[in-house]
Amino acid sequence: MSEFWTFALVGFLAQIVDGSLGMGFGIISSSVLLAQGVPPALASASVNAAKIPTTFTAAASHFVHKNLTRDILIALCIFGGLGGFLGAVLLTSLKGKLLANMINVYLVLVGGLIIYRGLRDIVPHSLPRYFPGFVGFAGGLIEGIGGSWGPIVTTGLMGGGVPSRYAIGSTNIAEFVVSITVFLSFVGAFLTGHWQGGADWKQTFLPVAGLVIGGLPAALAGGWLSKIAPRRELTIVVGMLAVGIAVFRYLSA
Repeated sequence: MSEFWTFALVGFLAQIVDGSLGMGFGIISSSVLLAQGVPPALASASVNAAKIPTTFTAAASHFVHKNLTRDILIALCIFGGLGGFLGAVLLTSLKGKLLANMINVYLVLVGGLIIYRGLRDIVPHSLPRYFPGFVGFAGGLIEGIGGSWGPIVTTGLMGGGVPSRYAIGSTNIAEFVVSITVFLSFVGAFLTGHWQGGADWKQTFLPVAGLVIGGLPAALAGGWLSKIAPRRELTIVVGMLAVGIAVFRYLSA
């Protein structure tokens, strides 16, 4: 049971960060699982299983607090789900050093842009119509192959000028759809004999249960935290987190 409560604490802290800043749950949870020797495919499937109840709760919180933009949300759900499916089923061969470095460079560049916007307090501008769909597809693809949705999508939207509150809320709500898609893709691969997880699902039962139990209460506060946080300060913190995640990923690799 000590393992269960350890993951419950990890889930709580990770979801507090994710719900308020739009990223963090996936990268933190996956890192802990991988550090315990869980194979990457099983770690990805496990984290997405844990995300289903936590992202549903977080999505409800952001919806209640109206932290969303309808058009952006629809595009993220549709193209994010498509990217997640392709990533989980077809594109696992892209895992590797080159992809990891590309993601790290992206996070540093976009995170730096977000910090610059926050420090200069630059007023957001309108996005091209296709942009949310493109960012959603890229985020879903990365999520499906074992990466993390939030750092790609939240930073992409904010780097494009979407106000922090609406970028974080729309990303969190759409993540519920993407997590279900990715998890069901892994389940489909398992049922059809194509599972390459490298270990038994029972290996992660207690960690996933702990992540869920710890993450649920934290998810309730995410929408409120994003709503009340000052836009400029929240923008700077998101940018710093994106750069920090890139540095962490590079050092871990």
